[in-house]
Amino acid sequence: MEKNFSKRIAALSAALAVIAGSAVSCGKKEDSKDEKKTSQQLMATSYRAELLDTGIECDNVSSMAKLDDGRVFVNTRNYESTTPTFYIADAAMTNFDEVKIDLGIKDDEDVSTIADLAPDGNVIVMATFTDYGDMKKPDYDDPNFDPEKYDFDALRKNMKQTYKLYTVDLEGKVLAENDIKGLDDYAREEGGLSIGDFCPCSGGKAILTIYGDMDQSYVALNSDGSFDQELKFDDFNWISRFMAVDKDTIAVMGGTNKGSNVQFLNADSFEKVDSGMDFNDLGYSDISGLFVGNDTYKYFMSTDQGISGIDKDGKATELINWVDSDMGSGYVSSFIPVGNDEYVIYYSEYMSDSGNGFYKLTKRDASELENVKVITIATLYDDWQVNSKVTAFNKSHDGVRFKVQDYSKYDDYDMESGQINNMGISQLKKDIGSGNAPDIIVSYDTGLFDSLYNKGLFVDLYEYMDKDPDLSKDKIMPNVLQACEKNGKLYYLSPSFSVMTLAAKKSNCDKENWTIDEMIEEYDKLPEGMKLTESDSKESMLEMTTAMLSDAIDYEKGTCNFDTPDFKKLLSFIDKFPSEKDLEDEDGDEANYYGSEDIKNNKALVGNMYLYDFESYTQELKGNYEGDISFVGFPSSDGRGGVLSFNESIGISVKSENKDECWEFLKSFFEEPDEDDESYGMGGFSSLKSAFDKAAEKSMKKPTYKDENGKVVEHDLTIYSNGKEIKIDPLNEKEKDFIVDYILSTTKINGSVDPDVSMILYEEIMAYINGEKKADEIIDLLQNRISLLVSEQS
Repeated sequence: MEKNFSKRIAALSAALAVIAGSAVSCGKKEDSKDEKKTSQQLMATSYRAELLDTGIECDNVSSMAKLDDGRVFVNTRNYESTTPTFYIADAAMTNFDEVKIDLGIKDDEDVSTIADLAPDGNVIVMATFTDYGDMKKPDYDDPNFDPEKYDFDALRKNMKQTYKLYTVDLEGKVLAENDIKGLDDYAREEGGLSIGDFCPCSGGKAILTIYGDMDQSYVALNSDGSFDQELKFDDFNWISRFMAVDKDTIAVMGGTNKGSNVQFLNADSFEKVDSGMDFNDLGYSDISGLFVGNDTYKYFMSTDQGISGIDKDGKATELINWVDSDMGSGYVSSFIPVGNDEYVIYYSEYMSDSGNGFYKLTKRDASELENVKVITIATLYDDWQVNSKVTAFNKSHDGVRFKVQDYSKYDDYDMESGQINNMGISQLKKDIGSGNAPDIIVSYDTGLFDSLYNKGLFVDLYEYMDKDPDLSKDKIMPNVLQACEKNGKLYYLSPSFSVMTLAAKKSNCDKENWTIDEMIEEYDKLPEGMKLTESDSKESMLEMTTAMLSDAIDYEKGTCNFDTPDFKKLLSFIDKFPSEKDLEDEDGDEANYYGSEDIKNNKALVGNMYLYDFESYTQELKGNYEGDISFVGFPSSDGRGGVLSFNESIGISVKSENKDECWEFLKSFFEEPDEDDESYGMGGFSSLKSAFDKAAEKSMKKPTYKDENGKVVEHDLTIYSNGKEIKIDPLNEKEKDFIVDYILSTTKINGSVDPDVSMILYEEIMAYINGEKKADEIIDLLQNRISLLVSEQS
């Protein structure tokens, strides 16, 4: 229950999002050292990346492996082909020879295949044959095809799937072909199997991940295609991948209550070999791949940040950092060492395929970094947007490099007990206080800035705006500036924002920014069968406190005010509702009390509205609210019921010796978008006024996309209702002006409190949710505990 609420509570306030979001990613528990590192030390994981021109075309590379003779096996995915496509490359990865395989598949057969190299040097292939009986498979490319008239249910009833297992040598010769038997019990209700991960093992065996109607199964097959056994992993919450690391050993990667973990199985019996590795103990929260090692490291592993080596004693060492190596944000599907401090990878970018391909990575010589100025950026999670900006800046500037320091490595949250042991944001505050502050701070929690700005720790960004020819005050959204400004100074700025509020059908509630009394009055006169919210639970209702949390603490004066009549009245009202756990126990099904169309069907008065772009707002407005909307907002005393939420807020340390470079980097988040840029902002509305205005104007036209030839194609805006796709019109000018005016009127930041306060909030609110304390008790405790804390910090 606590884990579910800790995720939901992120919508309540940024304070609790610290715990609910990043803190669940366990990480290194190391103490920060108050010392200045040299540029060589800071960039020790920096490599030079060379894109290799291989001449091969593929949708992706799923694996690579070094063969005994020094050549390299390359397994690709080509979705246009019914047979596996793999290559044998020379050691230098300059010449690629495609291996032709003939599985005897006929042209008119509907077949899909999945394959990979087994440790004994053969390729194992699984093929799925689909027969639709006397029905014809739908041709989606036919302009006359009408999916609404096609009988998909009949197609599924006619569909029959059979499976084969092949063993193929590296010359493409089929050594064995066997029907796969014993999988009927795993078929979905409508028929057929959905195969996820496929792991070939030595001796022609294989492990399949089968997706069923409600769960996943892990099945081991013998070389003759017969069923061997179903593998059970009671200590795993989820499994991401199986990998044969050698002829005798299978690695199983997944997650437990403690975090990411890998276990090892005997490749013949599939029994557990040892206790495996807990990656949290190694200092890593998540891994995306495990690869065969070399003479120095037993294994290599990839994370979102880079590549680390694990030695025979189980110690992990970060070797390659993607951002330091100008690789942006992406993931590695394949990795092999090819020499001393040299590696070849297949790399895919998260947001674009322009950088996908084979890269040779060579460690930068220390002499390259002797005269390089290294500027540090603190983040509180692995932020791909920041990483992308750092990569672009580093590539375009000589003599200076930005270095990202991800403080989520200090996050320590015990998922099993629900205990929070440490947070990265707390460690960052310690570093700032000890004089070891980074040059730039990027925080999703503006409470960090609010709790420290009166200590004179941050640069006033207005001083740079006033003399900058490109980025002046009038180019930033005025509501964002007003929200971030403190006593006429600007200590941080966010490149994008969203708005959180509550909305109702105007026909049901014609109010704007209601008070607590007005909300309670509306609740008391609800007609039978209508709820107040889509989920009338304590957790859902606590989101009503969002606006009040924003005003409860005054860091400048060192005071807080939780014991107001309105706050007491609101918590007393929330006391009437059951917890989500009580609802779940009563209904037996968590989904029963979440209604996606309750607003539309007049079963709920208000719903949470998360405004982050115009298209999704249009769909919500003309879907659930049927064009009839009233922003009641979160109940508040001052009539400001909507709140701003920032994905990242950026500030510059007053102690930085490189403030001008820091400002240039910050400015890069506010560059004018390209004309064909469809996003106009990162993770929300752009704080750059010109980009916001362009997006607003586009909301009155049909959306567009670029086809494979670069041609701009217009398409209809649609919503789904009662299982059907319905076309809707874009916003008209009146509707556009209405939402723009509302956004501009929102100047309050969602729950801006610092990490120490958020810990107290989390502790007391969870006690309230679990029925351990009453509303009056937690109000007194919040007032006393937080008053003492903020007075000490002021």
